[in-house]
Order: sequence, then C-alpha cells, then structure tokens
Amino acid sequence: MKKEYMLFMTFVLVITLSSCASKKTILFTQAIREKVESYDLDIGDIQFYNSHEIVLERNLSYEDTKVAAGKISFENGQYVERIIIKKRTPGVCEFYDESAIDVSFEQGENRQLKFVLNPKLHYQVSALEWERKYGRISYDTTSYFILPGGEKAMLRVKKEDIFKFDKQERVAPGRSVSSK
Repeated sequence: MKKEYMLFMTFVLVITLSSCASKKTILFTQAIREKVESYDLDIGDIQFYNSHEIVLERNLSYEDTKVAAGKISFENGQYVERIIIKKRTPGVCEFYDESAIDVSFEQGENRQLKFVLNPKLHYQVSALEWERKYGRISYDTTSYFILPGGEKAMLRVKKEDIFKFDKQERVAPGRSVSSK
C-alpha cells in the first residue's frame, strides 16, 4: 500500500511539474509582437522556441553522403539525411518583416526556418509549398522536406522574458494650493 501511495504521489508530482513547465512559454502572437515593438525593443533580441518537433529530410546520392552534416540512414535502398529540431529547441531571429520571422536553431548560413502569421495570428512554420503535410523548404544549400507533424510548429517565447521591461516609475507627490 505504501509503495502504491508513493508511486501515485510521484506521478502527481511529475504531472504537476510538467504542467508548470509548459506554462513557462507562451505562443508568440501578433499582439505580443506589437507590444514588444511598442516598447522599441528589437525582435532580434528575443529568445524563441519551437512548439513541436520539426524533422527535415532529404534523399542523398552516395556521393553526397560523405559531406552531409545531419543524421544519415539507409532506407529502402536510399541514403536519407534527417535534421531533427526537438520540441522547445531555442532559436534566434535571423530576419523579420511585417508578417514573417526567420528563426535559426543551429549555426551556419541559410539554416533558418520561416514562421509566418496564420489565421489565428500565431507565427507558424512555413514552406515554399505543401503537399499532403510535407513542406518543401530551402535549407543550408539544398531542398529539404518538413515531415508531417512539423507543420504544426509555432514560435513560443518565455513569458517572463517578454514582460521583463525596464520600467521607470515615480509617484507624484501632489500639490497643494498655497495660502497668501
């Protein structure tokens, strides 16, 4: 009975802690972006995170396998390179405009993913084209496909980072009518 109780309490503790951890980040929305920009803060200074795992994949010829940087496996007679960007991987803004933010999750040129505003005004991963939940993108020096599941990825930020603004406050002492 004691073992079962301890197991149950451990389970409750793990669930509680994991639910608290998930509340530490929030989706980066257009409203949050506008608030950040209203304080004259640079979007490039924000630490971003991805909400879902993103797997990039491409098929390689035998010659290409020697220079490929990601994880390479042999599947159905083909060499496949995969780059896995796990959920909650930190990323930095490389470029942004009114409706898109390019975020890099690893070092190197042209290694960023574009996140665009979706109808709910969240920044969601984008591709040059989508076909049956596979998104073709230009990454590094070639084309990759975002595998199904990755299309759900959105940008997240730590809530406390967004709302940590330097505030200057003072209390007005008030004024009284002077007697003559």
